[in-house]
Amino acid sequence: MRAIGYACLNTMSQQPKNFGLEEQEQIISQYAAQNGLVLVGIEKETTESSNTQNQPKLRQLMEESGNGQYEVLVVARLDRLTRNIRQLSTIVNSVCLGNGIKLVSVEEGLDSRTESGRMALGIIDIVTKWDTKRISDRTREIIARKRAKGERVGHAPFGYTYKNKKLVAVETELKTVQLIRDQREKGQSYHKIAKFLNDHKIVSKRGGIWYAETVKTVFKNSFGPKKSFGMASMVEAGD
Repeated sequence: MRAIGYACLNTMSQQPKNFGLEEQEQIISQYAAQNGLVLVGIEKETTESSNTQNQPKLRQLMEESGNGQYEVLVVARLDRLTRNIRQLSTIVNSVCLGNGIKLVSVEEGLDSRTESGRMALGIIDIVTKWDTKRISDRTREIIARKRAKGERVGHAPFGYTYKNKKLVAVETELKTVQLIRDQREKGQSYHKIAKFLNDHKIVSKRGGIWYAETVKTVFKNSFGPKKSFGMASMVEAGD
C-alpha cells in the first residue's frame, strides 16, 4: 500500500524529548519499511498553532486524500496532526471515513487497517460528540445564570451581526446558510457539507474550519423562510 508520512513541530508548545522533525521522519520511515508500506513521501512543517488552518501541508494532504495518491497516512504520534479533539474528528471523518484513507499513529499503536484501529477511530468520534455535548450543557448553564442576573447573553447567529441592539443580516454568511440548506435538501450529511465548505475555503463565523456539529447548529438555527436569505433585513435583537 502507498503511504505518506506527516511530521509537525509546534514551536508554541513544549516538545517531547527527541521528538523533532528528524526523529518523527525516522519513526515514520522505519515503520513503513517494517510493515511493507511504500512510502511515497513525508510532509514536514513547523507551526505556531494547533489549528489545522495554520498547517498548510496537512490541509493539502487532506484535500488530496481523495485523488488516489496515497492509501495510508502515517504519523509518529497522533498529536502531530492536532491537539484539538474536534479537529482530529474532522480529519478522521473527512480523510479516513470519507475517502477511505487508513490512519497509522506509530507511538499509540493505532492502525485503522485493524479491527482495534477502526474501533479507536469510532471512539474518537464518540469522545468528540461527548465533548460537544458537554460544552453545550455548560453553555446553557452559564446563559441561564446570566439571564437570571438580567445580563445580555449570546452571540449573533451565523448570518447576522449585532448593530445598535438589532440583528443585521450579513449577506455573505446568509449565502453560506442557504448553501447548507440546499446541500441538506440534496441529502448530504453534516460531515460531507463540512468537508465541502472546508474544501472550498468557506470560513465559519470566526474564520476557522467547519465541523459537522457546527454545520448542524447553523442549519438548525437558520430562521425565516428561504426567500428571506437574500434580504438585508433587520430584526430586533432579544436574548
